[in-house]
Amino acid sequence: MRFRDLPVAARAYIAAVMCGGAVLAAISVSRGGFSQPLMLLSFVAASFAVHTIKVTLPVGTSYSTLSLGFAITFASLLVLGPAATVWTMIVGGWAQCTINVKTPNPWYRTAFSMSALSLSMEMAGQTLGWTGGRNLDGPADIVIPSIVASALIYFLANSVLMAVVIGITSRRSIVKVWDQDFLWGAPNYFIGALAATVAVQSVTRYGLQAIVLLVGPLYLAFRLYKAYLDRVGLHTMYERAHAESLTDPLTELPNRRFLVSHAFNELARARREGYEVAFLIVDLDAFKSINDLHGHHQGDAALRTVASCLRNGLRSYDVCGRYAGDEFVLILSRCNAALAEKRATELAEALANRPADSEYPADRQLTLSIGAAIFPADGASFEELIANADSRMYARKHRRSTAAAPARVM
Repeated sequence: MRFRDLPVAARAYIAAVMCGGAVLAAISVSRGGFSQPLMLLSFVAASFAVHTIKVTLPVGTSYSTLSLGFAITFASLLVLGPAATVWTMIVGGWAQCTINVKTPNPWYRTAFSMSALSLSMEMAGQTLGWTGGRNLDGPADIVIPSIVASALIYFLANSVLMAVVIGITSRRSIVKVWDQDFLWGAPNYFIGALAATVAVQSVTRYGLQAIVLLVGPLYLAFRLYKAYLDRVGLHTMYERAHAESLTDPLTELPNRRFLVSHAFNELARARREGYEVAFLIVDLDAFKSINDLHGHHQGDAALRTVASCLRNGLRSYDVCGRYAGDEFVLILSRCNAALAEKRATELAEALANRPADSEYPADRQLTLSIGAAIFPADGASFEELIANADSRMYARKHRRSTAAAPARVM
């Protein structure tokens, strides 16, 4: 995608981050970024090399890798400070995005990545200084928490910067992007920072021969860590697959399978405790016309808009799910007929008065037909209650004089 094709908010955000990275690179010179040119050149060359050949150690899922590039740049931070490490990050970020890649990255993505990495490492460096961890010969109870805090700040800064641009560009929830795509990588930053600290401290005290002695323990630690994450990863994959099997991918509401399971448990509880449960069938009027006139992508937008209104209009313990096609089912615990009537009217009005920035344009009419059945008066099972609610919904739809009439429960 070309830069000019991005949403305006995404372009503004990318430009702001790139400006921040450029300013940081400029002021690093006055802060002594090139005061140790040979040492800086060594770290820059190492960062360039590992990012070019994409040296990573797999420790779990596809986005959970222990990057040697991060370990090298963190070692640069410990040895040279944040001013010089900015250039280690810039060169490494450029190599990561442009050399030995399957698909060429557009210029703005490369520049944004370089800037985000530099800004993140600058924040980590400032944290290291503020918390007293710059002197590795200091007390362990100061140095170790300082290293961990620096790695945490780097992870948070970099992951949030990236999640925001992905969320704005793809119109996904920024929180979900961060949670699903970045959170799992957090432990690896701590491992990389601690590995860099051990390597720098060992070489400082015992010389280059210490690297040979460190290979065995570091490899063993890596294998143990990988085994742990493999187990956690399998458990997480199972949980995610189970959740996806109960979720409608278009609206992100519970699907029919979940509704049936939840209804079984809710009805069993209602029988024991003696309370009423309302089952509402909600049908989007003229859904076929929306698809025919505006295209299926607008039909999908209409369904997501309805789903959002229904979700936002329920109590925390009520359940709303997509039942089939343009039909939704609401299961309202401890709800009698009068309250179900009131809830249906509120939901229809919320859809009619939806915000102007709704996914489906607010100037296009969306109306609902709603039917309700109350346990135990209208049925004892999910199938019986849904059948009664469905017949009442269709009776209401046929009798309604205009498509704009308020939705009411039969």
